[in-house]
Amino acid sequence: MDFNAIINPIIEFFSTGVGQIIAQWARVIFDLIYPANADAPVIQG
Repeated sequence: MDFNAIINPIIEFFSTGVGQIIAQWARVIFDLIYPANADAPVIQG
């Protein structure tokens, strides 16, 4: 199985056109849900 034959079209899609817009929106949503400056989780016991 050629891994590059599977991954290259996906990378190409998310690098151009509508796929690039989808990838940017997904990144914004991810950054809103999981902010980089969030406190580390703490287990209270």
